[in-house]
Amino acid sequence: MHETFLFKKILQYLEKEEKAASRAIKRIHVTLSEFGGLSKEHFLEHFRESDRGHRWDGVRIEFKKIPYGPEFEITKIEFSVKKLRGQP
Repeated sequence: MHETFLFKKILQYLEKEEKAASRAIKRIHVTLSEFGGLSKEHFLEHFRESDRGHRWDGVRIEFKKIPYGPEFEITKIEFSVKKLRGQP
């Protein structure tokens, strides 16, 4: 239940960033803490489940492990060169 709420918030954040950039997201960089409860596989499972059939279905997610720190953090978002549909 906690993960469902958390990943919905992540998708809202990505939507906001994509809209602000007027560009489609092509890659997301995520750091995962060694001591956190999320593995790469667990993160991907929840991300794909939350985004099933939506716009980031094929987005690449790059992971980096850190020895300590927040459980996970989105550290960088890369955008495509193409503008979003309907954007000037």
